[in-house]
Amino acid sequence: MEGVFTIEELQQKLPDYGKVEAVTCATFAVVSAVSLIFEFPFAEAGKFKKATKITIEGEETLVGPAPNETLGIADGIASRPLFIEKLLNGDKVKAVVTAEKMSGTKETIERELTLKDFSYAKLLFTRVCVKNYMGFISEKPVKTIFSADKLNPGEFTFSGCGTLNPLEHFKINEGEKIFIAGTTGVVTGNGTRSTSEKPNLSVICDLKKVNKNYFGLFKTGGGTEYYVGLGIKKPVDNYQTYVNLLNKKQKNIPLPVANVIGRKVISTITYEDVWKFDESFEFIKENCRNCHQCIVEETCPADAFSKSEGFLPNCMFCGKCISTCPFNSIKGNTGTVTVNGINYKISFRQSSIKRAREIAEKLKNGYDFDKIVKV
Repeated sequence: MEGVFTIEELQQKLPDYGKVEAVTCATFAVVSAVSLIFEFPFAEAGKFKKATKITIEGEETLVGPAPNETLGIADGIASRPLFIEKLLNGDKVKAVVTAEKMSGTKETIERELTLKDFSYAKLLFTRVCVKNYMGFISEKPVKTIFSADKLNPGEFTFSGCGTLNPLEHFKINEGEKIFIAGTTGVVTGNGTRSTSEKPNLSVICDLKKVNKNYFGLFKTGGGTEYYVGLGIKKPVDNYQTYVNLLNKKQKNIPLPVANVIGRKVISTITYEDVWKFDESFEFIKENCRNCHQCIVEETCPADAFSKSEGFLPNCMFCGKCISTCPFNSIKGNTGTVTVNGINYKISFRQSSIKRAREIAEKLKNGYDFDKIVKV
């Protein structure tokens, strides 16, 4: 759209200030802080006083603050739920509700639910768009959420926030619309652990409107996390902001490096140091042996590879697959970085500049923030 630029486009084309109306920016990365707030009917009205316990696919949930007495409705909160994947795939999940009957005795009710059966299903991201995240090394092998398996000595892993983090240049208000997980969400304010030095946001969106290309489970050495795409469009309404945006190139964006144990910062490099290598990879079909059990498929943290199709749309090119296939069917170079005079191999990327760019382009080219906003 005329007058709207992605941050990279703005820096490349250098349009006059008067021709710039807005800029779009985005990130695509692994996140931890996700909860599901839900509600579903479990029995006919008048049969039970309230639900006292709810499990979904064996996962314990917190029964909600409004038990909806006598209505036969269960509401609750699931912290970091893994059953979300089944719901997004259109599969059924098993819900087990323990409820108090009108007589005071308890009964257990089992229900099979698809996402359509939930009368309310909202994702709450309590900490996203973290300004100026980090790179990590380790002096000994350690299983961590910052790696697909172990982070070993001599290896480097990092997460970024796209070419531009909007929290550094713009005020983002409560109630503001934002692209998240393939749909439109609403900013609810600052997120957990947010500080003036490292601000972040909390965002809520409708799980029923989520696009799996932009949200799903992501397996790490420290447990299962999530991948999520996030983006925003902001007006450029003063000249100083315009100048700041032009200067915020990758070579000027610091990336602190810490030891993953203790997270004490030991050095600082730049985004250019980690993103001057291959942003995506190539599937060499002729090298593929069509193994009955494809190791790349089985070990992909996001289930984002298929031996018949190659890389799927939700792939964030983390780098796990490059060293996995014994027949070199994956071609790509994640590169190396130098930290305090020592070279480290980039073994794992917790974010994707390619996918972030895709979202920024989507927002630039007329994404309608009003079409899916009711939460």
